[in-house]
Amino acid sequence: MTTEFCVGQHNAHYQGVYSAQERDWRRVCAIDKADHIAGLLGASAAAIGNVLEVGCGTGAVLARLSAVGVGRDFTGIDVIDPATNLETEGAAAAPFRWSSYDGATIPFADGSFDLVYASHVLEHVPEPRAFLHELARVARAFIYVEVPCELHARTNRGALQSTLDIGHINFYTPDTFRLVLETSGLKLAGFGVYDHSLPVHEFHSSRIKGIAKSMVRKALLSVSPDLATRLATYHCGALCRLDEAQAPPRGR
Repeated sequence: MTTEFCVGQHNAHYQGVYSAQERDWRRVCAIDKADHIAGLLGASAAAIGNVLEVGCGTGAVLARLSAVGVGRDFTGIDVIDPATNLETEGAAAAPFRWSSYDGATIPFADGSFDLVYASHVLEHVPEPRAFLHELARVARAFIYVEVPCELHARTNRGALQSTLDIGHINFYTPDTFRLVLETSGLKLAGFGVYDHSLPVHEFHSSRIKGIAKSMVRKALLSVSPDLATRLATYHCGALCRLDEAQAPPRGR
C-alpha cells in the first residue's frame, strides 16, 4: 500500500519572522534571481520603468534589480505582509512600495507595469494558469517567471515530500514549464536554464564541497542542458510577452 503524502498547512514555512540565516539565504539567492531577469532582458532593461514583483518575500530581489539598474520604481506584493521581513538595504534611493494581497487578484489596473515577475512562486500556487493570467493582465511589456525544475530521473517520493513541506505543490520539467506558460497565453521572448551560483552552493556546505558541486553541475549543463535537467534540479526562467491572440479578457 502506498503511503500518503503528509499535507500540512500550505506555505506555513513562510509565516512569521525569518531567522538571520534565512535572511542571509534569501539575500544570496536574490542575486541569482535578479541577474537572470537582467540577463534575459538584455538591452531592453534600459526601457524598464516600473516593476512589480508578485511574491516579493523579503524584497531582496527587487533591491538587487534596483542595484543593477533594472527599473526605477518598484512595487512588491505578497500573501504574507512584506513588512514582516523586508530586506532592501542599499536600495533606499529608489522608490519602493509594499503591500499584501489575497493571492488571487492583483490589486492594480490592466497594463500597469513595464515588468511583472514572479520568481519561485508558480510552484506554490493552487491555480497556476489563473495566476499567470493575472501577471499578464497587469503587465505592459514583459512578464518573467522562474521555477525550480524538480521533476527528473532522481526525483523520488522523499524529495517530493521535502519540497511539499516548503509549499511546493506544482512540479516542473523545462518542457512542462514552457507548456503551462504557452497554454496561459504567454509568448516566450527568452528562456534560460540556470544552476546556482557558487555562493549559493557554498551556503549550506563547505567551500570545497560547494566548488566541487558547482563544477560538476555547470559542466553537465554546458555539455547538455537536456541531459542536465533530466538528472538534477536546475532553475528555468522565462521572459514572456503577452500573445494578444490568446490573451485573457481585459478591461476589468
